[in-house]
Amino acid sequence: MMHLINRFKHVRNVLILFFSLLLLAIFMIVGSIGLAIQSAFLASGKRRQNARRVITATFRLYFRILDDLHILRLDLADIDRLQDERGLILTSNHPSLLDALLITSRLPNVVCIMKAQVLRNVLFGHGAKMAGYIPNDSIRMIVSDASRELTEVGSQLLLFPEGTRSRNGKINPFQGTVGVIARRTNADVQTIVIESESGFLGKGWPVWRAPAFPVQIRVYAGKRFSVKEEGKLFVEQLQRYYEQELQGAEPTETEAASVTLLPASQAVIEETCDELVSEELISNGRSFK
Repeated sequence: MMHLINRFKHVRNVLILFFSLLLLAIFMIVGSIGLAIQSAFLASGKRRQNARRVITATFRLYFRILDDLHILRLDLADIDRLQDERGLILTSNHPSLLDALLITSRLPNVVCIMKAQVLRNVLFGHGAKMAGYIPNDSIRMIVSDASRELTEVGSQLLLFPEGTRSRNGKINPFQGTVGVIARRTNADVQTIVIESESGFLGKGWPVWRAPAFPVQIRVYAGKRFSVKEEGKLFVEQLQRYYEQELQGAEPTETEAASVTLLPASQAVIEETCDELVSEELISNGRSFK
């Protein structure tokens, strides 16, 4: 009898998973088509902000549906207080593929760094390009475009200093890009912390593997840093903060990640909205003018 109950729960969770992914795909396709239509009737200067508002509204509705259906249990309201702040670097830990979507669902002025091939995608890239998201084609352009968004446009730049999703709650060594951009722009760095007891859609979690629903996720605004010291020292300080903040949320068997910068050869671009090169690779560019 217990075997049948467990089997039923597994089948239920699989159906919920595929419903959630199908719904997300529908939202993204419909949203991209809607933005393409809207753009034909908007002046070029208004398209970017309109696209960001539409992206926020789309993901907010998506997560509200999942929350109402008890598929996800979300606590995101704390970061709403950041909505009106301009020229701010946002950093976050990266436990799941949903992280960037969760944050942009609450903050309508966020600019992300995306895989160039995603931005070129006919279905999913149009809206991101209209929103002014930054392609990862060129190191020089990443830093230049990010600096312009912060200082001239007043956008909020979302970075995941780990450079890729974490595995089993263990924080990866932080890359130095956030320190380089913060020093270049004198922008404050606002930390965002994501807590979840589930490893759902983390590194190594197959997209077709169903978790035990509902999945509980809490997102909140943490400490804010004004970067005064040399970039590498700041990155070390930033990583220590996240390790301490997440100490109670991480699995007990997880060891704290060492505070080192990833070498350029390991800065593999794997995720949407979060891939940046390391400080070592940026410094080899020498000039960003």
